[in-house]
Amino acid sequence: MKCPKCESEVKQYKVGKNASGSQRYGCYLCKCKYTPEKKPHSYDAEFRQKAVQMYVDGMNLRRIGRHLGVHHQSVANWAKAHAEKLPAAPVPDQVQNAEMDEVFTFIGDKKNRIYIITIVDRKTRCILGWALVWERTQEVIQLMVDDAPKAKWYFSDGFDAYARLWYHYGRYEVSKGKADTYSVEGDNSELRHYLARLARKSRCFSRCPYALQCALKLFVFAFNGRQLHKQLFPNYEAHVKDFINP
Repeated sequence: MKCPKCESEVKQYKVGKNASGSQRYGCYLCKCKYTPEKKPHSYDAEFRQKAVQMYVDGMNLRRIGRHLGVHHQSVANWAKAHAEKLPAAPVPDQVQNAEMDEVFTFIGDKKNRIYIITIVDRKTRCILGWALVWERTQEVIQLMVDDAPKAKWYFSDGFDAYARLWYHYGRYEVSKGKADTYSVEGDNSELRHYLARLARKSRCFSRCPYALQCALKLFVFAFNGRQLHKQLFPNYEAHVKDFINP
């Protein structure tokens, strides 16, 4: 222990603890009483990248923290920071058939249900657009359709809001069973598989909408990158976590 005033390292003694519980010390030579500064912990970019890859691979924050020996909030901060730096997710140039559906999760408590609405390209299974909403209103879904790449055909289940949208000269049809919505249903299953906070029958859900939004942005960017890569190289095995970087 080293005194911050006289820089002496001898005759340092304990003098109790401060309000936060940290040990305080005193110096016999100059009578200075002080609390030692904590050594800052810093992790390199490769270590943080590994944590984000594990997060996109379906592990929850606390499990990653136990595995890497860091606090789970640090992992959450790294995932948010990485998502904020990402550009828009890659999408195909031309879309023939698009499918729409939603999946629900919770925010803070299981009484607070929130919906994730997605538009998926049937051929590549890329997510063309998504929205995080409390209510599935026509106005919110229309904004998502306006921002997504345009398709010639749109398919969904029989939810009323989908039938009242304007599809920019595209045509809308209600799916009979799962025959016309198998791609979006598959993507929703991928969401629940790769994001632990969307898993069914668990207590893993987001505390705030922004954390869920960052997780979705991170997943959609990596997932679309993998799907487009598989179209170019069908024989090359690709994983979602390999495409988290722009």
